[in-house]
Amino acid sequence: MTALVEVRDLRLLAGGRPVLAGVDLVLAEGESVGLVGASGSGKTTLALAVLGHLRSGVRHGGGRVSVRGKDMLPTPAPGVRGGTIGYVGQDPGASLNPYARISSILLSAAGPTPRAARAGRVRDLLGRVGLPREDAFARRYPHQLSGGQQQRVVLAAALAREPRLLVLDEPTTALDLVAKAEVLREIRRQTETGVALLWVSHDLSTVRELVDRVVVLDAGKVTEDRSAVEVTAAPAVPVTRAAAREEDRAIVLSGRSLAASFGERAILSDVDFDLHRGACLAVLGVSGVGKSTLARCLAGLHRPKSGSVLLHGTALAPGVRGRSTAERAAIALVAQNPAEALHPRQDVRTALSRPLRRLRGITSRSAQDIEVTRLLEAVRLPSALASRLPGELSGGQRQRVALARALAADPEVLICDEVTSALDTATQAGVLDLLAELRAELGVAVLLITHDPWVAASASDSVLVLASGRAVASGPTAGLLPVGEDPEKLVTRLLVSPITEGVLPA
Repeated sequence: MTALVEVRDLRLLAGGRPVLAGVDLVLAEGESVGLVGASGSGKTTLALAVLGHLRSGVRHGGGRVSVRGKDMLPTPAPGVRGGTIGYVGQDPGASLNPYARISSILLSAAGPTPRAARAGRVRDLLGRVGLPREDAFARRYPHQLSGGQQQRVVLAAALAREPRLLVLDEPTTALDLVAKAEVLREIRRQTETGVALLWVSHDLSTVRELVDRVVVLDAGKVTEDRSAVEVTAAPAVPVTRAAAREEDRAIVLSGRSLAASFGERAILSDVDFDLHRGACLAVLGVSGVGKSTLARCLAGLHRPKSGSVLLHGTALAPGVRGRSTAERAAIALVAQNPAEALHPRQDVRTALSRPLRRLRGITSRSAQDIEVTRLLEAVRLPSALASRLPGELSGGQRQRVALARALAADPEVLICDEVTSALDTATQAGVLDLLAELRAELGVAVLLITHDPWVAASASDSVLVLASGRAVASGPTAGLLPVGEDPEKLVTRLLVSPITEGVLPA
């Protein structure tokens, strides 16, 4: 078969560290390849490199990427991106201009089109991805479509110039089960027409039925490259075995029948959960429902009225003063507002050195400096920021410093209390990406407290929904958060309906 994409000894660096370390990949015309790996493994970085795109802070350290013989790095060959290659990301809302009608979006993607042929071109593209061909549908705006319809519009735009390759980056992650099935069906149809696929996913079960071959990335290296049938039947490396079948993971933190109050006023009642190593549990609820009180109970800052907090199955003292140094270090709380959590007159180095000294016993100035640099690098900040005061940092930088301070104790659990609520959308996405990378790289578990279903859906593995101080629903994120729906309707469905109608399973 003729090679469509060739990646040879590709090395990409970020902050001096390898993100991809000598990666080789060949994709033939008409072939479908699943690029599988945990968060932070480098799979999206590799997919973007095929498009000739490097994210901010990533640089080309060597090797070659070519599409049909044309080099894509350091600068993409003209006409390849959007022509030979179409791209579909995981968040259709971020890909579609909210102020443009669907017809305008598709015509822009298609390039110059004679005026007389435009309506027909739009109808053809809509029909190609199974959407209504009516003019009324083409006149809609993205917010008037379901999540599955939005993603199919993105797919139609990617197909507008008849690409030979579709790069799909988790295209079904943000969709409910029905919308996911719709998009998968349309992608299957495209493979039957001879379009090649490079499909990025953390979920082998999603892609294995639709790809010819599976390439597994782990820590920036290819650890497995075999047919989908072989990988599924006999996974050869741990990351693939974990993807092929769900394995038991150690439960790090648990809550059992937790109840809390302020004076006579009950705040929480009978809350249970388990948090596994490296996992993210989102605690979702409206303001005042008891989310932050739960966080403080877990950290030992608010004594539960009843129930228990367990670390590795062992009950912790209800108050932080009754916990050992190791127990205090194991659970780190990251507050909502880093501007208030960080002392305005203490520089970043001082903020990070205190937990190093008190919780890890690192007293040497030189050893602290080494750890401060390592912590800042871990949260993707330059070491030069160590001398700055909080007021000299952006909101996103302050939040990353707060995360670095929490990581200074080398915790097993990060409790993140609305850590993205005060951030703009781009900075919010960066912090959530960072949490995913920390989970993958360090194995830290994250309990993510949020009022925002979109944040919960994009960042968590499972969700605990609180309403009136009680857990009204819990389970895998994909089953509880159909994020293709309108956000306001979703909030109502998840957070109001359980109280009044018992819609969700307990």
